Amino acid sequence: MLTQTPHTCPCGSEQVFEACCGKFINNKEYPSTPEQLMRSRYSAYVLKNENYLLNSWHELTRPHSLDLSNDSTQWEKLSIISSTENTVHFVAFFSESVNGKENYFYLSENSEFIKEQNWYYLKGMELKTSELTKNMPCPCQSGKKFKRCCASIF
Repeated sequence: MLTQTPHTCPCGSEQVFEACCGKFINNKEYPSTPEQLMRSRYSAYVLKNENYLLNSWHELTRPHSLDLSNDSTQWEKLSIISSTENTVHFVAFFSESVNGKENYFYLSENSEFIKEQNWYYLKGMELKTSELTKNMPCPCQSGKKFKRCCASIF
């Protein structure tokens, strides 16, 4: 499990939460780039902040509600692979307990954002969700095997 100090931002920026994603999640500022919005939405998933997730989701694709209260997903790490004018390609590492056994996975997605008055999450094209194995190429695209790269987060 990823170890963080209580004030470190979950998005992996190594900044203090309030100076990073906290200023967006706590409605003090709006993200000025799709990557900032992606990072803050990841942090909101870590914190199970349904309100922020719904408010930052574009009304054309936003679900009526979210219920993360029974979600056993433990988000461990976010890696931004690339970002463009309105997309962010990311890999998110997570664990889930299934039948008392901890399993480790990653989600790779290209997320699309739209700018109106503020940036909004529009949709994501899931590239892959898969269980992690120690000898596979690391999904963060470092060129290393997972066991020599991001495996230390678990």
